[in-house]
Amino acid sequence: MTSPHGTPPTLFFAGTDTDVGKTYVACLVTKVIAERGRVVGVYKPVASGCREVDGVRIADDAVALAGAAGCPDAMDVVCPQRFLAPLAPPAAAAAEGRGVDSDLLFRGADAWAGNCDALIIEGAGGLFSPLADGVLNIDLALKFDGCKLIIVAANRLGAIHQTLATIAAARHRGLNPDGVILCDPTGQTDGSIDGNADQIARYTDVPILAVVPYQSLDADCVDAGSFDDVLGGLAFTNFIDALFMQ
Repeated sequence: MTSPHGTPPTLFFAGTDTDVGKTYVACLVTKVIAERGRVVGVYKPVASGCREVDGVRIADDAVALAGAAGCPDAMDVVCPQRFLAPLAPPAAAAAEGRGVDSDLLFRGADAWAGNCDALIIEGAGGLFSPLADGVLNIDLALKFDGCKLIIVAANRLGAIHQTLATIAAARHRGLNPDGVILCDPTGQTDGSIDGNADQIARYTDVPILAVVPYQSLDADCVDAGSFDDVLGGLAFTNFIDALFMQ
């Protein structure tokens, strides 16, 4: 893909599991980049568990991404495939007697070609969750040559294993993660939350870019200009700055 400023950097956000705060983290990063004067494209290739309002299917994750990027009216571009059942996308599509269009998964982001300075892609579920029959999130990420893979993990008991296992599995498929963001999605701390980042860093060279606390998860409580503070830290700042120096 090209943009007025050349080929835009692409960030692919994948979770270690469902309900890990992936959408919120992707929205925060989108806002950080937009606040720096960049036009951000956002793409959710497929969504399930949608609501239907007046005959229109609403994918809440895609709505949040579109709002963060400042393009709330571009829903068919942001998320072209939306299904109702709260199941994995292939099963949700089958419940409607349909299938996920795998070709559209790969070419849907072309709508942003020439129209953005950075592209944020949010997968559905974990890195190895299915998007369509025979297509996993990692298969989509591999199609975006040079994309930066960001692993989002819930900062709770089990985060160390889930993060390290996801990193190892991604590398086995030939995709090296570029960073990990730990996110507390519930506020129900279990005693492991303070040490997870250090423990993960002991066993991998993939950098911990940020640790997002629970109290930041209400977007209405995050003032414009404070997104950097929420994600915070030199590692994240350097990562974002480096995106536009290539």
